[in-house]
Amino acid sequence: MALSSTLTAAQGGTGLRLDRLTAADATAVFDYCQDPVFERYLTIPWPYLRSDATSFIAGFVPKGWASDAEYTWAIREADSDELLGVIALRLPSGSLGFWLGAAHRGRGLLPEAVGVVADWAFSTGVTDSLRWECLVGNTSSARVAEKCGFTFLGEVPAESAYRDGGHPLSWSGRLLSTDPRTPRPGWPWA
Repeated sequence: MALSSTLTAAQGGTGLRLDRLTAADATAVFDYCQDPVFERYLTIPWPYLRSDATSFIAGFVPKGWASDAEYTWAIREADSDELLGVIALRLPSGSLGFWLGAAHRGRGLLPEAVGVVADWAFSTGVTDSLRWECLVGNTSSARVAEKCGFTFLGEVPAESAYRDGGHPLSWSGRLLSTDPRTPRPGWPWA
């Protein structure tokens, strides 16, 4: 199966381009990962060092692509090389993860990026369902999943281990290839 490392969203959206992270993105990854929100909600090392950004881009990301275990894309506007954030699809679980740098939040970029990855994953047959989870309280991530049509599955121990090796309570959701891409009932605030 031919897998594309570059995806675009130009119809009705902001014109995002999802492509491979490069060595030139290391400074932005490092800078974004200093955000205390990342310490609280993401599984990244903390404190996050410049060497963590370099090894993520030069080691973790290409190994994921080579093994078909995790596809990671940089989120950029179509007409710019500036890194806005990152989105990844882990297989075989279909687990989706994403983040944006603080300056780029609140613009509707993540729902668009999730839609692009979902379209690609479903149309290529990589998976017929996507999984999403975030720590309880991460309403920003949950609102993205809600907007994208994920079904809220409840509060469960996190499938992914966190920094301390534990599995804290997380919100969980699922999007099937046959699901409409509109908000569904059942979210904690609905």
